[in-house]
Amino acid sequence: SVFAQIYPHYEILVIDNCSTDNTEAILQPLIKEQKIRYIKNDKNYERAYSRNVGLENAKGDYLTLLDSDDFMYINCLKDAADFISANAWCKVFHNKFEIVNNHRKVIYKIPYTSLKNQYKAICSGNFLSAIGGFMHRDIYCQFRFTEDPKMIGAEDYEFWFHILAIYKLGRINKVNSGLREHPARSVNFDAYLQLHYQCQSMVELIELDPILKDKFAPYIGRLKAAFKLQELIVNGKNITFLKKLAIISKAANDDFSVIFTKRYLVVLLNIARKK
Repeated sequence: SVFAQIYPHYEILVIDNCSTDNTEAILQPLIKEQKIRYIKNDKNYERAYSRNVGLENAKGDYLTLLDSDDFMYINCLKDAADFISANAWCKVFHNKFEIVNNHRKVIYKIPYTSLKNQYKAICSGNFLSAIGGFMHRDIYCQFRFTEDPKMIGAEDYEFWFHILAIYKLGRINKVNSGLREHPARSVNFDAYLQLHYQCQSMVELIELDPILKDKFAPYIGRLKAAFKLQELIVNGKNITFLKKLAIISKAANDDFSVIFTKRYLVVLLNIARKK
C-alpha cells in the first residue's frame, strides 16, 4: 500500500521482529534494489521495541508508522505533504483511519472527537493509535515508546500523551488509513487483560510528570472512564451483566460528562441488547 502512493518522495524502513513468515527472503529483491531499508532484530521483541528501532534509524523530515497488517490509502502521503506545506507551524498531525477486514471492507468507522481541546480529546480515548499519525523529526528523535510488557496495547496511547503535552495536534479531516481487524493481531485478548494496570500507570505518569500534569490533570477522570469503556468493549463477552452495569456506572462516576459521548451510549446500548 506504500508503493501504491501517488506521492513518490518517501523512504520505507522495514523492521523485521524475527518473524517466521519468510519476510527476509520475500523482501530480498526490494532490499537489493534499495527500495526499502531492512533492519532485523536480534530476537523477537514486542512491537514497541521495533517502533523505537524505526524512530532511531529514520532520516526523513516527517515519520509515520504502519504496522505490517494495516493499509495506507493511495492519497495518504500526498495529503500529508500538502498539509505540511499549508501548515508550517504543525509538527504533529494525523489523518483519520477506519477498521477494515482482510478484504479492506469497512467494519467500523471511528467517531472522532473535536480537537478544540486536544487534552480532553486524547483522554477520551486513543483516536490516534499507531496509524495515520505524522511526526516531525524534532519529535521522533525526542520521544520513544515504553517497552513495558504490561503496556502492550497502550504503549502508543502513552506515547501520544508525551507529545501532545508539548505540541499542538493537527488533523487531516479525511480517512486515509485502514486498521485491519483479524484473529492474528499482536494485540490479542491477553494484552487487554492489563487494562487496569495500564490505566493506573498512565494516571501515575500524569500525576508525577509536571509537564503532563499541567495539561492532563483536569481530565484524569475522563481517562479513567475511557479505560473502563475500553474494558467493556474488548472484554464484554467475559463479563457478567451485573458487572457490566457496575463498570459503566463507575465510568460515569469518574467523569459524569462521559455519558453524553457517543462511545458511552454505544457501550450502554450493547449492554442492554445482550442482557
